[in-house]
Amino acid sequence: MVKNLYAVLLGGKLRENHLMEDHHLVFVVANSEKEARVKAKRKWQASEIHVDGTQLIKKVDGFIINLEEDGSQGSSFKINPNYS
Repeated sequence: MVKNLYAVLLGGKLRENHLMEDHHLVFVVANSEKEARVKAKRKWQASEIHVDGTQLIKKVDGFIINLEEDGSQGSSFKINPNYS
């Protein structure tokens, strides 16, 4: 199955007793939009996480996105808890 790049906009609460929700845009590689939503939620440590939107990304500013596996295992993604 072909893997694609997805941008997923997440909403959720970072602080207890905070009325407003925060948002986080994550990029994931997945086989489907459904899988992309699940993977994106795992990348954010917030409560009441929900998906506000997803976008399959095939081309940016006239450049075609071509995913190529680099052979390494896992992800080097790190969450910065101080960004918001």
